[in-house]
Amino acid sequence: MTKLFKKIFAPVRKVDTLPLSFNRHRVYILPTAYGFLFILILFAMLLGSINYNNNLGFLLVFLLGSITLVSMIHTYRNMLGIKILSVSANSVFAGKTARFKFLVRSESFNRRAIGFMMEKEYPVVENIFAKKDEPVAVKISTQFRGIFTPGRMTVWSRYPLGLFKAWTVIMPDVSCVVYPKPVAGSFRFAGSQGGDDADGNSVQRGVDDFAGLKPYQPGDPVSRISWKSFSRGLGMFTKEFSGDSGMSVMLDYDAVKSDEMERKLSRLTDMVLKAHNMNAEYGLLLPGKTIAPGNGERHKHACLKALAFYGLE
Repeated sequence: MTKLFKKIFAPVRKVDTLPLSFNRHRVYILPTAYGFLFILILFAMLLGSINYNNNLGFLLVFLLGSITLVSMIHTYRNMLGIKILSVSANSVFAGKTARFKFLVRSESFNRRAIGFMMEKEYPVVENIFAKKDEPVAVKISTQFRGIFTPGRMTVWSRYPLGLFKAWTVIMPDVSCVVYPKPVAGSFRFAGSQGGDDADGNSVQRGVDDFAGLKPYQPGDPVSRISWKSFSRGLGMFTKEFSGDSGMSVMLDYDAVKSDEMERKLSRLTDMVLKAHNMNAEYGLLLPGKTIAPGNGERHKHACLKALAFYGLE
């Protein structure tokens, strides 16, 4: 008995590779608090029926006991055979909630009220329909920049009566990139002058002189899209302004006025986001690493990723 409880409650350290199916060696079941109370009441009713030799009491005890047994079988069967096919995650900023999207499938029958939870945070309960790949988004909070590994995930079910809980614990091989938390402020780039709280208008978009249209590219700001051309069926175009040409800046780590590395990285994160929203051509200067000027979604994520990993082994 001691070995069994050590096996059930021992912390999970081994990383599980996907796809993963819940077989009888992975799924455990125990009565819930309500289940223990219900069994205790049944036992008291049985003692009363024996003491008073009450046939109706025996009938009620055996009827409720059989329902309890059937409930235990259904709870265990509701978990058995569930398959987790894959998992993916998007990058987030420090302090935000990361979402890990699992693809879950049941090959046999519909599963009801299956719970998913990572490290006792944000439990989610979903129904898994038979022979369909169901997406399940499990959330967990982040604190620090870098690579975030969520740890173990508990999958459980109390269906149908809540008297028993069947569960399994898995360690998915998944992680996501956590960017530094952006801190608002002015632009600080190579060669700029003034304090860190300067006006920040050194980098401006050319919004006065319309230069023409160019074909839409992924990552172009939505505000620059020419909806008039799109409504006429001419295709998707982006407006260009004369002030956009030649606008290129280098966001410099050393130009940020702060003694704290984390604050500098947070300020640079805010600058990257602002430069991207302004459709500026920008680069990044970090001690020991330089990212050449560019724009677009891929360039933005490359800069943010460099900031996330800076100074981390």
